[in-house]
Amino acid sequence: MSAYIFCIDSSSGLPIFSRKKGNVENLPFSIKGSLNGVHMYGKSLNVELLNTLTEDYCVSWKECEDSVVLVGISSGCTQEVLNNLLTSVFNAMVLIVGIGEIKSQRNIDRLKRELKNCYPLVDRLMDSLDCGGTTNKYYSDLVGLAECILCPENHLIQILLESYMEYVDSLYSCVLIHGKICVATESWWSLDPEEIKLLSLLALSDGGTTKDIPIFLPYKSPTMAFRFVACTLIPDIQICSLCGPTPNLIEIERSATQCFKSSTELFTAALHTHPRNFPLTCQIDSGILGLLLVNYSSGKYMISKNTQQNATKKIASSSHRLDILRTFYYRMVMFYLMNDEDKKRNDVDKETGRKNDKKKAEKEQSDFTNLNDGKETYWCSEYHKCHALISQENILCVLYNSSVPTFEMRFITQKTLKALISDKQICW
Repeated sequence: MSAYIFCIDSSSGLPIFSRKKGNVENLPFSIKGSLNGVHMYGKSLNVELLNTLTEDYCVSWKECEDSVVLVGISSGCTQEVLNNLLTSVFNAMVLIVGIGEIKSQRNIDRLKRELKNCYPLVDRLMDSLDCGGTTNKYYSDLVGLAECILCPENHLIQILLESYMEYVDSLYSCVLIHGKICVATESWWSLDPEEIKLLSLLALSDGGTTKDIPIFLPYKSPTMAFRFVACTLIPDIQICSLCGPTPNLIEIERSATQCFKSSTELFTAALHTHPRNFPLTCQIDSGILGLLLVNYSSGKYMISKNTQQNATKKIASSSHRLDILRTFYYRMVMFYLMNDEDKKRNDVDKETGRKNDKKKAEKEQSDFTNLNDGKETYWCSEYHKCHALISQENILCVLYNSSVPTFEMRFITQKTLKALISDKQICW
């Protein structure tokens, strides 16, 4: 897997930043100039250049706010995933500097310097193209969705979080375990899934250090800054909040210590859920090699390899299992089960980001209705099988051992989905 993303000023054609993924050389300036030039040429003729395919690569262009052009190049990636990734990259830019700074561009050199702070976010977003190639063996990603961990202690952690909210006077808070959302407030889940995802990635940047920085929410507040605070409770566990100017960071850290001081054993037990990401008490069929649970209502997902299964020669590694699940989700679930027109409207909503909550809710309900028109799909190969089942706003993708009979997959998937979403203690 190799990929490039670079950003160019729309009016002057000056490069703003460039990032790459994989063991590849830097992209020559001549190629960058040519890719930008063909986009500018089409624009002069009132033709919008969106994407093209070569034998090995997919190339996509996205002009944002008539200010910057993002170009993405990737191997082994669908056009839809690459387009969504470019949208996420632009949202990461807005998160750090705000939409006003990008649109005005009074000083291109200053913009370049400020956008350096979004490089860690862009790099993590590019990992969504290929989880198997990431440096973190437990890390996985899906474009536009926030990753969760389903701990049996979640209901107790939720109670502690609500108590903490009163101390910091914030409605927007969440607890992260290994960068995955353990629990969050209702207001946090009301944010756009892109915003939730980017805030989780931001908390992990710079090694998960304490943060107290201004950020702009790409959809909720692209012009007015919020205060983002992330504190580490114990290693690998963080609490994140969107706060007002008060209290100060020292008082927030003191409040976090006071609220969670008696919960060390609780968090230690929750940490044991990683990297399985769902409770050991949730028994699943021995033929299951991996799970991907998605909830489109709140824009979240949980992905797991079955740690009770040892990797065999037929299934090379656990990271390969996650790759198979993500590929199945992108190529089968998103492509075949989601209505094309709804996907187009969703892309428009992502670009404008200015729909009111009522229209957004109506659209989501329409998405779920169309998803239910096709409730399941499956893959079969020599070494494994995949099956996806849709139930209301939940989608469960299951990776099976090839020995599991095809006719049994539906029953096992239904049983597994019920076990995961019916347990109120894990707060799905």
